[in-house]
Amino acid sequence: MIAGNIGSMQRMSYALVGDAVNLASRIQALNKDFGTDMLVSGATRDRLSSTDGLESLPAVHVKGRSAEVAVFALR
Repeated sequence: MIAGNIGSMQRMSYALVGDAVNLASRIQALNKDFGTDMLVSGATRDRLSSTDGLESLPAVHVKGRSAEVAVFALR
């Protein structure tokens, strides 16, 4: 992931780019389909010290990924 100012002096904006940002955006968009408020990927769940309150959801295909992505809802 790369974060920083992009553009010229006349039109500058702060942006995040990269695979992690794209995946996070795709997972966030799934909240509407699942009727949830917050979702995390399996990779994020694996880094948590406690998984209490996380509910496993069906793995999903997201644009830009060949393999399904594990998702978990915060309940």
